[in-house]
Amino acid sequence: MKKLLFTVALMIAFASPVAAFHCPKDMAAIDAAAPSASLNKDDMAKAKDLRAEGEKLHKGGNHAASVKVLGEAKKMLGIK
Repeated sequence: MKKLLFTVALMIAFASPVAAFHCPKDMAAIDAAAPSASLNKDDMAKAKDLRAEGEKLHKGGNHAASVKVLGEAKKMLGIK
């Protein structure tokens, strides 16, 4: 049981820095796709708000939430 808990703790410890490096890549992809995206005004505003929220979460150290929020923006913009 101790081995399992230790393994889970290690996975969590290493997952956060990996996600941290993923956030800037996602933000750059959103920034590149936004100017040519064919979204209506409201959807574009929502995508930009999600991008801003993702950056705020990233800077605050909440990388898992940042990746999730940025993923929503990427989905809206049709980024895979």
